[in-house]
Amino acid sequence: MANFDEQRKYIHDLANNFSIMDASLSRALTLLTRNNPQLNDEIQRLRKADEYMKKSIHTLKAFREHVHNQQNLEKETGKE
Repeated sequence: MANFDEQRKYIHDLANNFSIMDASLSRALTLLTRNNPQLNDEIQRLRKADEYMKKSIHTLKAFREHVHNQQNLEKETGKE
């Protein structure tokens, strides 16, 4: 994995897209809960999706940090 800058940008863009989707999902969940509480099954599915979305964002950010550390290690050891 020689071009860490491109990889980090790709991961960053993916995490940003997930964050936007997460905000939309959270808003839909809030409105559905407030306006249609009788749709409990759908609300529970959205809560589960929201949980997975947050885990995915966290995982991508951790992976981005790992790629960043690998990039720094290669710079320190002169393997660029």
